[in-house]
Amino acid sequence: MTGNNQGFAEAVVRFRAELSAAVTRSRRAAAEARDQSATFRDQTSALADEARDGKAEADPTDETHRATAADWRRAQGLPVAEFAAVTPAPAQVPDDDDEDFSERSIMFRG
Repeated sequence: MTGNNQGFAEAVVRFRAELSAAVTRSRRAAAEARDQSATFRDQTSALADEARDGKAEADPTDETHRATAADWRRAQGLPVAEFAAVTPAPAQVPDDDDEDFSERSIMFRG
C-alpha cells in the first residue's frame, strides 16, 4: 500500500511544482503587460499633448500602407472608410520679415 501512496505523493509534489512555476510565469507576464501598457499610455498621452498644442507633425500615410491596411480590415470583416488621397503640404518657408517695431522711427514719429 505504501508504494501507491508514495507514487501519489510524488505526483502531488510534481503537480505543486508545475503549478507554482505556472503561477510565477503568469505573474511575470502580467507584470510585463502592465509595464508595456503603461509605456504605451504615456507615449499616447505625450502624442495627444503635442497634437493639442499644435506641435505634432504627421505625414500622410503613403498609398501602399493605406491599401494594405484597407485589405486587412476587409479580410477581417471590418468597415473601411474611404478617404481621398492626401498630398503633403508644402514645407513652410521661414519668413524674411525682420521688422523691428522698436525702431526709433516707429516709436517716435517725428
